[in-house]
Amino acid sequence: MAWRNVKVHLLISLYMWACSQAFEVDVSCWWNQALPAGPNVSVVCHASARGRANICDLCQLYVITPGHGRLPPCASSKETFNFSIATKLTGQIRCVCSGDAAHTCNVTVRGGYPPSSPSRPDCAGLDDVTENIHCFWTKSNEPMIPTIYTLHWKDYNGKVYSRESDEENVVISRMEYMKNSVITAWVTAKNLLGSARSEEYSFNTGHIFRPDPPNIITHSFMPLVIYWNMSLCEIAGPLEKTCQVQYHAHNHMLDWIQEDDCQSQFPFEDSQPFTEYSFRVRCHCGYEEEVMSDWSSVYSVRTPPAAPVGQLDVWSDCAADSDNSPCNIYWKEMPLSQARGEVSNYIVSLKLKNGTEIKQDTRQRRDTGILHRTEQNCPHLRRFPLKMAVVGVFVSANTSMGTSDPTFIPFSVRGQTPPKANLSVMGEKQELQVSWYVHTQFSESVLEYLIQHVSVEHHRPCLNWVRVNRTQRSVTITGDFRNYTAYNVSLFAVFNNHSTFLESAIVYTRQGVPPKVPQFHVKIISPSSVILMWNPIPVQESKGVILYYVVGIDETRFNLSSDRTSLPLSDLQPSQQYQAWVSAVSAAGEGMRSTTTFSTPEEYSYVAVLRRSQIH
Repeated sequence: MAWRNVKVHLLISLYMWACSQAFEVDVSCWWNQALPAGPNVSVVCHASARGRANICDLCQLYVITPGHGRLPPCASSKETFNFSIATKLTGQIRCVCSGDAAHTCNVTVRGGYPPSSPSRPDCAGLDDVTENIHCFWTKSNEPMIPTIYTLHWKDYNGKVYSRESDEENVVISRMEYMKNSVITAWVTAKNLLGSARSEEYSFNTGHIFRPDPPNIITHSFMPLVIYWNMSLCEIAGPLEKTCQVQYHAHNHMLDWIQEDDCQSQFPFEDSQPFTEYSFRVRCHCGYEEEVMSDWSSVYSVRTPPAAPVGQLDVWSDCAADSDNSPCNIYWKEMPLSQARGEVSNYIVSLKLKNGTEIKQDTRQRRDTGILHRTEQNCPHLRRFPLKMAVVGVFVSANTSMGTSDPTFIPFSVRGQTPPKANLSVMGEKQELQVSWYVHTQFSESVLEYLIQHVSVEHHRPCLNWVRVNRTQRSVTITGDFRNYTAYNVSLFAVFNNHSTFLESAIVYTRQGVPPKVPQFHVKIISPSSVILMWNPIPVQESKGVILYYVVGIDETRFNLSSDRTSLPLSDLQPSQQYQAWVSAVSAAGEGMRSTTTFSTPEEYSYVAVLRRSQIH
């Protein structure tokens, strides 16, 4: 887009000379953002005088551009003019008006779009008393600059009338048309960058009033069929009535899908089980002009349940043969599109080392606490703690129509040396950009990759994961990531019967200035040497990646790597007071300093104390 290559100054002061008396001139300039980028851009400007502008109707306006001097005069100060200029020089436009007094005028320079064609106007009578005609249309784009919309209509004699509107509608009063005659209407949109025209709409003014909307009365299943009636249209006969139906599932509230050419029923062949749908209908009564009614009230219905399909998405923090370390099984609640009914319980099947299989019905054990929802910030995640040694775990969802296929959990194998994955994680706003590289020989046996991410916090965090096709080497993860919070991102390779941890990294979606460095203190070694010591900032409190520490004593400062926790100092003066400080630095800046004051001992007293300690 051309606007990306244009340096914009939203407010530019131009200098102008009036003809005989002082007055102000507003100049607005735009370029077409819809055109391809190029070395030059066509700029359209509109000048309008304020105050005593009528005195200067003949004032000639000149445009001054760098390297070109004055361009030809642009007529009076009330005219619209255009010229071409190098894209990089757009922010350096000035203009002058011939005269004898210099004054500053306000100029706005910005990008915009020419209007697209508006929709065809829809005209109908809304009030039987006034018999006015209301015409409506919709804009096809947002030009970003002042745009004038005009309704035009041509009567039976061929005479054309026009009316501008700031809204997307115009009213034609009863005095402006003849009843039972044909009117043709269309809409134009115009701004300084271009103009557009809608399709024409012809209608008979004798049949302009909208009928009342239909009433949806009932439905049936197998397949789902919606039925309605429209009593005022019955005189036209059922075959002459034409209706439009719109519907959407409740998980797509903003996306209405429309079906045309219906009459009194709508068979919905593609409905999904256990899904709530909303419908609305509008009709016309068969007149030639096809004036549609308003939409009916919304009618909602839920389809019957069916047997679940697919498997649960299951993961764990368990290692293979985890005898001594308790761990957890996690799974995401099955989406309604797969469950196709209300999930009544989950079944966890455990295979022990001795070959015994145990089934845990979560509905029966819910009160015992075996099944847990995780913290409130994980509403769609379930957790099942394992307290016994197992070699295999399977989880399935149970509904009134059946049970899903059990999902096997591939425990992570520990103790093996994984191949180098070259994991790279970048955080920005509400996204994690994750990429990796694994040797081809290793990846050939991988079924899929799994990226696990979890916040590094003291309380139990919300574990989450994304599965990636084995051929992919990057993924963008979106979610409700919190600012200044560290996330541990881990990469796993999933095989037939196990998974392998490859690599992990700490990342922030937004970093903040670190807090004070904790436990800053001084250890005195001798009258001339000390050790400055501190504790590292815990990752769950650091608000960002610590790049380095800044340590200072009086006016001297040192930059130390983030893995340092001490700094020896020598060549100090005995019996001298010093002030030392330390601060942490992240990408967001330097944090507050932790300070301490200490005094070195006198040299003779320190030696005497040392000798007494050696005697004892």
